[in-house]
Amino acid sequence: MIKKTGISRCDTNFEPYLNWLKSGNLEYKILDYNENNFNDIKECSSLLLTGGVDVFPEFYNDWEDGNDRSQYKPERDGFEFKLLDYAFENKIPILGICRGLQLINCRLNGSLINDLETVRNVNHKKYNESKDRVHEVMIYENTLLHEITKINQGEINSSHHQAIDRVGEGLMVSAKSTDGIIEGIELSNKNKSPFFIGIQWHPERMIDRTSPFVVNILEAFKKETENS
Repeated sequence: MIKKTGISRCDTNFEPYLNWLKSGNLEYKILDYNENNFNDIKECSSLLLTGGVDVFPEFYNDWEDGNDRSQYKPERDGFEFKLLDYAFENKIPILGICRGLQLINCRLNGSLINDLETVRNVNHKKYNESKDRVHEVMIYENTLLHEITKINQGEINSSHHQAIDRVGEGLMVSAKSTDGIIEGIELSNKNKSPFFIGIQWHPERMIDRTSPFVVNILEAFKKETENS
């Protein structure tokens, strides 16, 4: 049987994710919150949670942020929470990218910094629509992410204005930027899932396609997908 990755649909920059999976010869099934095709995850051997619109703040805060509610997609959040629950309960590999990392953290009762520039006085947003910011990231030793990338520090791209604040239950930090922003998370107890990683950067659109932050992660994800 051909093993497939279930990938959650996002509304912008979706094609690079598909091309990234194709570059690793990974078959995929698009899991679309608009179609509510949740049952398709049952045909998949791994789950990739993509980036996109901010997580609805009431899923991690108890207060109003003052923003227009129409800019959020709580229906997508709820759909992806269900996908994450299924993947976790059935111990299939999970990879969260950017918003995907944040969604994982929120689902496990963590919280987010609502806006990095306002709260932490740091800027991790992309320069413009076609150019991501670039900065250094430090990988913690004795983590799955370090085992996969085999490096302690390197350059990543950056395109986000929110980040993890309180780390979710059962999670540990695996990477941080040099200005102290959490860039990677994984399970503290590795026995609960064979592969469970959240990263804040976008490997699917990094300029250096040979970077271990691109190649090694895809190869490890593919291996775990095929073995699940």
